Amino acid sequence: MRKRPYAILLVLFVLLSAVCLAGCGAQQAAPKKSTALFDPAVPREDTPEAIDAELTARFQSIQKKARKKFTEEDGHKILMHKYGQTMLPDHPQRIAVVGLEDTAVSMHLPIVAAHVVSTSYLYPFMKDMDLANIHINPDTRTVNLEEVQDVHPDLILLRDSYDKNTYLALSKIAPVAPLDLQDEEVTELAMAEAVGRPELGESRLLSYYATVRQARLAIKQQIGNQTVALLRVLQKEIRLYPYSANATNRFMYELLNLRPPDMVVALDANKNNMVLSMESLPDLDADYLVLSSGYGAGAAGNQEAAAKRYAALREDPLWQTLPAVRKGHLLEVNSVVWNAHGLIAKELAIEDLVNWLGHGAAADR
Repeated sequence: MRKRPYAILLVLFVLLSAVCLAGCGAQQAAPKKSTALFDPAVPREDTPEAIDAELTARFQSIQKKARKKFTEEDGHKILMHKYGQTMLPDHPQRIAVVGLEDTAVSMHLPIVAAHVVSTSYLYPFMKDMDLANIHINPDTRTVNLEEVQDVHPDLILLRDSYDKNTYLALSKIAPVAPLDLQDEEVTELAMAEAVGRPELGESRLLSYYATVRQARLAIKQQIGNQTVALLRVLQKEIRLYPYSANATNRFMYELLNLRPPDMVVALDANKNNMVLSMESLPDLDADYLVLSSGYGAGAAGNQEAAAKRYAALREDPLWQTLPAVRKGHLLEVNSVVWNAHGLIAKELAIEDLVNWLGHGAAADR
């Protein structure tokens, strides 16, 4: 009988622990705080002086991030990356590129081999460069190692979205510099540093910012603070992306200072993409709508399926209820360009936006 008080205390302890754990679990499940560079609720200025100050600060921040990727050991430059570290050669002259073609081509680096695809937006830039083609299986993302080896590269530039086995296999051929293409501005400077030509990256990035500056002035002069959203039509779904957790949205909202609609900002709480039902489409109250129906350069079959999905969507009466569609404020873009990353891709996207929003869009207000 003396043991009963202890048994009761034990039961109470277990119950209290369960309550505590439940409360902790509820706190962990709470939405994450936005990590956006700018608060979408606070308007930013688009005067020449304000844009210059913002882009100068951005350039300095990008420089710091790029420099943190490097260290030195016994006089050799070391690149630190997601797979480990790579000792880099001095001034490589025979560079093979896997997945980082946009960045390498943007600086006219001495490339001897790359993944050349006729459906890519980069093909017009690459077709006359006398490059060996590195074939990549689009389904398995398997790189043809023999084709890389045949060109005897002294450095391989690799997009770091490939798995570690690809990195290890390529490392047996030549030193590999893996970089994050989605972080395109940092990668521009880091790649230039990796090949021993930092001035190329800085010059190219500043040129890109000059394009951004001109675009912001042209667009904002026409549409002011009206909202713009990117909508993707895929084979089986219609997708909207969060304000700051998607690379293309960061490009539009942080760099170009376009204003996001409320639905896009609300998605930032949990960083999830939103698959829109037909019934929820009218809730997307963007003043202007950028529409991408399709995938990247290596998805020909899916492209056709997405195009059919969009053709059917346009016939649906609910599609016509979208505010931007009703006003004729809809821009259909090349999905290959808009799903890509790199300064060349972004400059093509900027050209789309300026031609659409920067010339006469105010007449539709």
